[in-house]
Amino acid sequence: MSDLPKARAFFQPIVDVRAMRVVGFEALARFDDGGSPLDHLRVAEDRGQRAQLELQLIESAVDAATTLPADGFITLNVSGRTMGFPRLAEALRRCDRSWGLELFEGAEPEECLAIRQQVDELGGFLLIDDAGVDFADEERVRQLRPDIVKIDRAVFWHSLADDDGRHRVESILGAADEVDARALVEGVEDETQLEAVRALEVGLAQGYHLGRPTPVDGVAEMLVDLRRRVGVDASGL
Repeated sequence: MSDLPKARAFFQPIVDVRAMRVVGFEALARFDDGGSPLDHLRVAEDRGQRAQLELQLIESAVDAATTLPADGFITLNVSGRTMGFPRLAEALRRCDRSWGLELFEGAEPEECLAIRQQVDELGGFLLIDDAGVDFADEERVRQLRPDIVKIDRAVFWHSLADDDGRHRVESILGAADEVDARALVEGVEDETQLEAVRALEVGLAQGYHLGRPTPVDGVAEMLVDLRRRVGVDASGL
């Protein structure tokens, strides 16, 4: 693993927009060389090292999260092919809080049930990302039966601009309701967009307006700023 790129765990708040309260954090990677996570993952894929890199990032995030506010969950990004590695289960058993796994990409239909079962057996919850980008996403939601459906930021922004975009989001929300999943809107960048999330009756949101990705030693200061700017409560964390 010595040839894998080095990265640091950053954390971005996830906010319950009804209660205006921070309920968790997404763990994100920031690489020492400034490269994007997706670019590094593609290179690792080409070298046959993607699972090793994902596991390294997850282990780093789990270790860093021990100093986060105690009551907030964390979400961790993983691909379906990494789910079966024993190192993943070992890292998650070390996690000192509720956790969820967010799938990087869509799974094949025959993989969906296995992924859902693995997450349940490990004791966590399941998220799917970028909902609305693919017009098969409603079926993907029904197959995977996630606990949280993350609506892609571009899809959300499109929903603010025209009826087609709004209908697209409503269709995703309908599929989420069918499987009793919560919806989370990504990319909330100002107060107008936050009000639009509330108008959609979506319960969860994240984005720069609700806190930028921050290293763990800067989270407390970031939460103070979030309360001052937006009125989001983190006192229970």
